[in-house]
Amino acid sequence: MTDHKDRPNAKPNAPKIMLIRHAEKPEENPPPHGVDPDGDHESEALTVRGWQRAGALAVLMAPSAGSLQNGALATPRFVFASKLDKDNGSHRPQQTVAPLVDKLGKAVRVNFEFGIGEESNLAARAMACDGPVLISWAHREIPDIVKGLSLSKKTAATVPAKWPDQRFDLVWVFDLDPTSQDYRFSQQPQLLLSGDKPV
Repeated sequence: MTDHKDRPNAKPNAPKIMLIRHAEKPEENPPPHGVDPDGDHESEALTVRGWQRAGALAVLMAPSAGSLQNGALATPRFVFASKLDKDNGSHRPQQTVAPLVDKLGKAVRVNFEFGIGEESNLAARAMACDGPVLISWAHREIPDIVKGLSLSKKTAATVPAKWPDQRFDLVWVFDLDPTSQDYRFSQQPQLLLSGDKPV
């Protein structure tokens, strides 16, 4: 199921937009081997640790009992991940959110229609959503999504210019200020697996 149509020039509507990098991928040396859902080697899939993070993200974003462990996050009603096409063969962004999507079932709307290079259109669609949004993407293009969000100059200056190369354990959170119609930024740790950093 996909979310509603674009609303060109509409004011931002989504109360919270959360951006994550896809979970762990194979190292370039030795030769890359991820693991597909059937356990077979696949260079464009997550590693075992990546699948562990994907499962843990489902609990982080949609706990089965009690409240979220981090109050700056929210259970998404809309989930986006990059589509597979001739220019992007990576399954990792979709695999990262798969356990969460499965857990939420009909309570979430899923959109895998935007590809790498369409970050501006993705940002516009995300802002138009009427509930919390989660986006799983390749880390080098995440700043291009941020550029499409409604941010004040002051807030834009606080967002890192690029996603840290070695970090899979962060959430970039953008909260809508209903007065200014701009998003405020915070960087939140996931704290899901051993080795995850607090900041």
